[in-house]
Amino acid sequence: MKHDFLTWPALIFTILWGPSPLRGQGCYSDPIYEVTIEKDVAYGDATNYCGEVEPLLLDIYRPVGDGNPQRPAIVLIHGGAFLSGDKGSYDMVEAARAFAARGYLAVSINYRLGFHKSVFHTPDAQGCALIGGLAGAPNAQCLYASPGEIGRALYRSVQDARGAIRFVKAQLDSVDAANVFIGGSSAGGFTALAAAYMDNDEAPEAAQAQSSVSAIPLIYGACHPAGCSTERPALGPPQGNLNLGAADASVKGALNIFGALFDPSWIDAGGPMLYSYHKDNDLVVPCHNGQPFRELVNQCLNNAACTAMPNTWPQAFGSCYLQEYLDTLANAPVHQFQIETCALPNFPCGYSCHEATAAEVRQIVQGAAEFWGCTITGQQQRENRGILHAFPNPAREAIQLRANHSGTPLEVTLYSLAGQPLQCLHMQEELNLDVSAFPPGAYFLMVNDGIRVAFQKIVIQK
Repeated sequence: MKHDFLTWPALIFTILWGPSPLRGQGCYSDPIYEVTIEKDVAYGDATNYCGEVEPLLLDIYRPVGDGNPQRPAIVLIHGGAFLSGDKGSYDMVEAARAFAARGYLAVSINYRLGFHKSVFHTPDAQGCALIGGLAGAPNAQCLYASPGEIGRALYRSVQDARGAIRFVKAQLDSVDAANVFIGGSSAGGFTALAAAYMDNDEAPEAAQAQSSVSAIPLIYGACHPAGCSTERPALGPPQGNLNLGAADASVKGALNIFGALFDPSWIDAGGPMLYSYHKDNDLVVPCHNGQPFRELVNQCLNNAACTAMPNTWPQAFGSCYLQEYLDTLANAPVHQFQIETCALPNFPCGYSCHEATAAEVRQIVQGAAEFWGCTITGQQQRENRGILHAFPNPAREAIQLRANHSGTPLEVTLYSLAGQPLQCLHMQEELNLDVSAFPPGAYFLMVNDGIRVAFQKIVIQK
């Protein structure tokens, strides 16, 4: 029987991306659902660094009309240097919507913020107001942590995140407890990584009882709630005490955006899957290793008032470092890294290499969803997952194609939805596919390695 070649890709598109219930369950990688939001749901309360009990809230994002009694779920954690931020931050809202549109139940959480400040560096702090402004702090000295306080702030956030995971598993309907993920950006990325990989016996020394900090000077008034205690008691076990009993806090995978680990040895062989995103010239959280904010001062604030700016943040190990580390770790967790090139910002500097636009957040979610998607259902990845990786997707100007083998050259054809071939290219290992001339919309790639033929949906945005 003779087939019309041009109608065949259109048929494949209908099978792979048509509105069928099975496709909706599929590999949870296509944004096909409307999303509903339930705000300010309490998942517990906990004592903050000032000794005061505060309520912990989360927002729930659900897909509409999926009819799925066993959804995957993801807990998302905002950034803000452990000082500021909220579950309604644009990047976590965008990520939560994007995951829910793919069939996940997504929650964006608030967690305990704040830490005691150092009293030894007030003159330097007063001279570096720009740093505080860039970090969203009320003034610069709010960033100067007393030694050990950043570790304690991270630890509290991990306890809260794990409490949120248990809440999602045990108390929210239609969640598949075996397929719960965690993710976050910046400080939220630190939290997501630590919550995914830090074992009970790896609690840092800073989480133990510490001597009280000195009395809080007036200059720190904007940094602390009124009546803030200077005591630093033991923080308890890494699992915290929220929502214990009905479910554990284990996760299947972690999504890190601009975050890092304070201790890479927390990652054990065979641990949760990792999808990690970073920009190479991030001046806030280094992509390689170093103290957060150190390069922001070195690169951007070359004025006398800031040359001696203190930094009590611990050494952090970002995505570039972790990629090299995991590539040498025996039995390393399944991992994928997306490291973007970013030009250094000029003075007055900003967070250009420590920010993701809404479109970039959607691309990151797409990458993570494709990376771990079919492990959720136990289905085999579509054949193209084993032949070719295409990113970013959605794309604006170009799509980077990377072959997952070094054998026979691949033939890659870009089709319109009508089945019209638009571009046909041959590649060996890597190829930059220019899509800037094509109008926005959905397309698909056909990939042929001489043995298999596979397909991947591509979205072009403007």
